[in-house]
Amino acid sequence: MITFFSLSIALLIVGCSSLVSNDVGMPEDFNFSLSYGVDGKRKIDTFDGTIVKDLVSAGRIEADISFTEEEMEEIYTKMMDIDIMGDLDIPEEQNCGSIPGTISVWYIEMNGESQSIGYGSVCKNSSDDLKNLSDLEDYIHEMLFHKEEYQELPEPVGGYANS
Repeated sequence: MITFFSLSIALLIVGCSSLVSNDVGMPEDFNFSLSYGVDGKRKIDTFDGTIVKDLVSAGRIEADISFTEEEMEEIYTKMMDIDIMGDLDIPEEQNCGSIPGTISVWYIEMNGESQSIGYGSVCKNSSDDLKNLSDLEDYIHEMLFHKEEYQELPEPVGGYANS
């Protein structure tokens, strides 16, 4: 009887803790592509494990660089924190006076659903959703920047003129 009682209590605790936690983990079908930067010339594509680095006047270079499972889980968690698959407040058009202009285009798939998001330069008075997306973009780029394979790529040549 005591064993049955102990087992019942243990199952009750496990059952309740799973009800409290909604962390189901990263879905197996989670992937994204992000084109970003000046004219959207940079790209990160986890669907095929490639990146495109903008070398400015020297063109662009594509390389096979993938994120680890742990890095993908970190990115997924940050995306869930900002509800990236939800109804985000992204203005149709805004002008920050940023020259040259930047473009960001996201395509995300998870749990059999997809989301496309596009925007231009992020201004000081932009929506919180737009600022969160910009912060996420910076976070992912920093993660990529610190990869040895990325650091071995050629450096950009020249710069973009502020005209």
